[in-house]
Amino acid sequence: MPGDPFEGTHFMFVKRSAAVALAAAAVCGSFLLAAPAQAASPAPDATARYARFEGRTVDLSGDWGDAKVCMVWQTRGAVECFRTAAQQEAREKQLRATASTQQVKAACSTPLDLYQYTGKGGRDLKFYDRGYWQNLSAYSFDNSTSSYWTGACTAHLAENANGGGYWYPGNTGPNHQEDSMRSGWDNRVSSIKID
Repeated sequence: MPGDPFEGTHFMFVKRSAAVALAAAAVCGSFLLAAPAQAASPAPDATARYARFEGRTVDLSGDWGDAKVCMVWQTRGAVECFRTAAQQEAREKQLRATASTQQVKAACSTPLDLYQYTGKGGRDLKFYDRGYWQNLSAYSFDNSTSSYWTGACTAHLAENANGGGYWYPGNTGPNHQEDSMRSGWDNRVSSIKID
């Protein structure tokens, strides 16, 4: 409409909007046409695979030997194995009695227990530390969990290292135990995290 004071302004707005849209499309297009970046390989597992067992150091990424129960409590500097659950429980009480307030807060009050066999049988691997993913391959327990007990904290069980892949769909809330994994999940867990 002749004499419209906004006529030129409207045209400039449309022209600038089109230019911005073309620039954005060019940038997006360059991302779409670029070769996909190689996925970064996962960082090496930071958790210690070496444990103390009856006065000597054992490599848990191999055979556990005579050890039946191993505990991983990094904030207490304890990766230790035992022949019996009673020995492990006594050691846990010692560690708790001398723990600082910060160490207590960094751990669950009772561990996440992973068992080698159904019905909480076979080797028992206990985790205490909260807040980060721990890979089971460091403890020769990758794809070896057939039953579990979460302890006092919520836990996450993932099919791949570092929390990757699917997470176990069953109940992993506090104080929950399953004598056998859900269908398709027996011997499938590769990493854990305690909240």
